[in-house]
Amino acid sequence: MIESQLLSKVLDENSFHSLNKYNIAETDFEAYSHVYSYIKGYVREYQQTPDYRTVVAKYEDFDYTASVSDSFAYLAKTLKGQSAKRKAVLRLAKVNENFKNMNGTDFAKWLKDEATALEAMANSSSSTMTNYATNGQERKEWYNENKENRSYTYIPTPYATLTEWLGGGFELGDYILLMAYTNKGKSWVGSDIGNTAHKNNFGVLHYSPELSKKQQVYRNDTLRGHFNNVDIRRGQLENETDYLEYLNGFNEENECPYYIKTMEDLPNGLSADVIEADLQQLNADGKIGLVIIDGFNLMKHPKIGRDGMSATSRQLRQIWGRHKVAGLVIHQTPTSSEKEMKTDEDELEVEIPCPQVTDYSETIAVVQDSATVLTFNQVQGRGRLLLAKCREPHVGKSIDLRCNFNLGYITEATPVDYF
Repeated sequence: MIESQLLSKVLDENSFHSLNKYNIAETDFEAYSHVYSYIKGYVREYQQTPDYRTVVAKYEDFDYTASVSDSFAYLAKTLKGQSAKRKAVLRLAKVNENFKNMNGTDFAKWLKDEATALEAMANSSSSTMTNYATNGQERKEWYNENKENRSYTYIPTPYATLTEWLGGGFELGDYILLMAYTNKGKSWVGSDIGNTAHKNNFGVLHYSPELSKKQQVYRNDTLRGHFNNVDIRRGQLENETDYLEYLNGFNEENECPYYIKTMEDLPNGLSADVIEADLQQLNADGKIGLVIIDGFNLMKHPKIGRDGMSATSRQLRQIWGRHKVAGLVIHQTPTSSEKEMKTDEDELEVEIPCPQVTDYSETIAVVQDSATVLTFNQVQGRGRLLLAKCREPHVGKSIDLRCNFNLGYITEATPVDYF
């Protein structure tokens, strides 16, 4: 059925070469390999597919289906799956014969080689790949989509210079790592990134295991409305009327979500499986564009130690791509690196030192997996954000920031700030 549908679609749309895109060959057909071979020869000679009536007249067993609505991708992948299963059965048919003719050692080795080959065959048939040699049209479509949907594919950062260096911001599907020493304000920077994404109509799913729900929400209010963070927590705002009026804007009419989950909402801990389940439930409509994990070391890893962290990191990378969200992972740089970094007061006056990617020792996987790595440091209100890894030619550049976390100001420094 699939074989006849695929060949019928090829005839109707005069698109035999579409089969090359999915690596379809004569051996993938069980019932209609002779029809495939005839069409292939016809195309080679006349540079077009034959009329379906010609094929039906030549091969009476060919069950032509008019106007097949399923896509080439679906039909081709289904056929490859069936083909892999059939080839596996054929290979295993030699078990009895080889059992009789081989000695024990050779038979065991043959079984192992066959099992490896079958696994590779199954993986090949179930995966989606891109044939660079044939997907020029697809790449044209991608390029045009980039032009038309650029603002919907890249999440702008809070800092214009960084957004420009990243070619428009954080791309959906990417893994972003933000590293900093302990207690320097990395959670504030992460929250600033989240709120900027939300103000640009990208939904946010924010995991904040270190803070309580109220603390994280109040930080958002401080960053967006510049209300004194300490006074919000104490209920002593001088501009209380403004704050209450500001809160009226957060109601059921807002369609773009900003979900916050803290440890209060995660009784069994935060793991990659929990994040995947949340995205399946909350992102069915595709409104979430950014996921923030504030505290990679606080996650529940499948194993203890570096191997467990590496496994979590690899799983997160797949989740971001599968759900088409940008994933921002915030993690601390070991304190030992900060102690080793000796900077005299004169140098500190010129430039705040930032952690380097080589300072990270718990697992290098989070650095390797990330498309973008930012490192941050802050001393007495002066901050510096270093672009330590990215796809654009701006690796190693940094921006100076003025940081007043309590009033929610994290802004790019200007020359005036130094006078």
